[in-house]
Amino acid sequence: MKLMFMMIKIGVPAVMAVCLSCCSGHTAGGGNELKCRVMEVEGGYGYVVLHGADTLIYQPFIPALSGRLPFATKVEALAAGRLVCRKLADGQAPALSREEVESCLTDTGL
Repeated sequence: MKLMFMMIKIGVPAVMAVCLSCCSGHTAGGGNELKCRVMEVEGGYGYVVLHGADTLIYQPFIPALSGRLPFATKVEALAAGRLVCRKLADGQAPALSREEVESCLTDTGL
């Protein structure tokens, strides 16, 4: 069971990164660029990463931290979402480490 979870945890971001790298050269009218949008969720905020009209990532809570807590502010959610977009644009996996998340939270002055 742990092996299956690890395969899903590693495989899904890897597949998304490969798909995005294949699509990155096709920007017809700029409609296929990566965009990050903040969304309101119960108790706070999350973010969505879009590629054109397609939702790639729906993140209603702070990743890499224990529990399912939403971001406290729009600024925090947007900082984390933009980091994910940058990583995808650079061909990296969209996963954020605990340190990266904490950096997004402290960079916003919180």
